[in-house]
Amino acid sequence: MRQLKADTVSANLIATSNNQYGPICVYQNTAYRWLTLAQNAQSDITIQGVMSLNKNEQLLIAVNQCMLLFLLKTAEPLRVLNLGLGTAGIERAIHYLHNKTAYINNLAVFDSVEINPAMISVAKHHFNLPANHTVHLQNAELFVATCTRTYNVITIDIFSGDVHQDFLSNSLFWQNIRRCSGLNAQIIINLNPKTGKALQALLVLFRQHFSCIALIEFNEYKNIVVMLSQQSLVHINKEEIAHSPLFKTWASSLHSDINSIYHIE
Repeated sequence: MRQLKADTVSANLIATSNNQYGPICVYQNTAYRWLTLAQNAQSDITIQGVMSLNKNEQLLIAVNQCMLLFLLKTAEPLRVLNLGLGTAGIERAIHYLHNKTAYINNLAVFDSVEINPAMISVAKHHFNLPANHTVHLQNAELFVATCTRTYNVITIDIFSGDVHQDFLSNSLFWQNIRRCSGLNAQIIINLNPKTGKALQALLVLFRQHFSCIALIEFNEYKNIVVMLSQQSLVHINKEEIAHSPLFKTWASSLHSDINSIYHIE
């Protein structure tokens, strides 16, 4: 997807929006549609999400594909919470897998939380957010503090540009995540810690609330994905991903895009 930065030019701009959360810009070329949160110089462009025009349901980037790793070992009925709507990639993928394949048979609950009303509008009009999908217009931190449902999958992908939100370093937030997650729940987080010290502090915090941690590093991305659970996550490994029927079909290069997976249990 690196070539999309070169295509992030005014000739490919198809929509803009601006409110108190800042500008949203949607671009499109012959194959993809993508979103940025600012009209910066090319070197500063951070692409927040990409959608294939031909196969809307596909997750195209390894970091995003890892948000589906809960499907390596899942308990149905699925009760999914996604914090951070973005370009609705996880929403399109999960609804497609439920409606069109045998990989998800029972999707009992699927909620998303997004603080920016303009982002919800863009997801609906430009990124094929499924029409029947529930999106709560709310701050994610407040939502988990007051949630009354119990989820067995929670995905967290909340960024401003390339910076993840400060409340992810707040112990109370993770106490609330535990409260609204079931015993067998899997929590999957997209992170971009700026230093090794910052990552270490996050891992210490996570370990205070969850028994098992899997940390995934990539070959071409600075981001890391962290999975948390009270149950073992040793099945989250490159061999399992490579031999999974789902990932063979949906993300055939994911196992090779991953540099390393570390476990703390």
